[in-house]
Amino acid sequence: MANMQDLANRLARMKKHLAKWARRRGITCYRLYDRDIPEYPFIADLYEDHLILTEVASDAFAARSDYATFKEKVAQLFIGTWDIRPENLHLKTRFRRTVGEQYEKLAEGKPSTVREAGLKFSIYPDNWLDTGLFLDHRNLRARVRDEAAGKNFLNLFCYTGSFSVYAAAGGAMLVHNVDLSTTYLDIAERNLRANGFRDSSLLEIKSVREDARAFLQTAPTAFYDIIVCDPPVFSKSRRQERDFDVLRDHPQLIRDAMRALKADGVLYFSTNFRKFRIRFPEAGDIALVKEITGQTIPEDFRNKWIHTAYELRHAT
Repeated sequence: MANMQDLANRLARMKKHLAKWARRRGITCYRLYDRDIPEYPFIADLYEDHLILTEVASDAFAARSDYATFKEKVAQLFIGTWDIRPENLHLKTRFRRTVGEQYEKLAEGKPSTVREAGLKFSIYPDNWLDTGLFLDHRNLRARVRDEAAGKNFLNLFCYTGSFSVYAAAGGAMLVHNVDLSTTYLDIAERNLRANGFRDSSLLEIKSVREDARAFLQTAPTAFYDIIVCDPPVFSKSRRQERDFDVLRDHPQLIRDAMRALKADGVLYFSTNFRKFRIRFPEAGDIALVKEITGQTIPEDFRNKWIHTAYELRHAT
């Protein structure tokens, strides 16, 4: 059974390896630890000088007689190893959700600015379980940037617009953000503005507060060159006619997105639902579907099931 010294040794090895790896690639935000030792069920993400330490809740761990003091010792070990100021440690707990349950806002914290690939992003270390910048999509963002020059780009379920910032940085002519959340759309706008893209006369940017499914019903046919669709596992809102379930709804969602895609365009579809199995194309659909998960998961993620990603194109 592992003890605290085993964790200390593990963190020291990971710091030596990851710090060197990140420095060579110019990466300042990355995953440090993901339940590498089962007795220490934590996920740790470094966002420059902020450390997000998330406990993955389990009855066995919470039942420890020394739970509170043990957790404090673990936290101190992390910040000591990575030289994090105590005020920049952000403790969270990830509980197993029931079917249809959504994560709620945790607090009203202040944003911080971090950099990735020379671009600036606002993160929110305390507000939600996630910070506003999904580190596991770093590789896919880079792919979008490499392909975006002169293209029309659509970001469905855009969240805080990180893919949109990358598309703009890659020279996209048009960027459309679609999300039901005014909060997320506002953050996406701020991220674009922080990188100077809102003042460009060469780039059309539009943010639409709408259910992505409804947006696609009236979207122009064969208009977008690149579409990114990273939907939630489940979503329920008063502004939706019906709830969204990725397993149930993804075939029609993809079908509608493909209709908005140009003949030579590409749709990137991603989900972090572990039990996901794509059901597209179905009868009557004509498309080329390629799983690209292995190419999109960064090296700092030892969990190779953190998401599943697909590249979809029209069959020619």
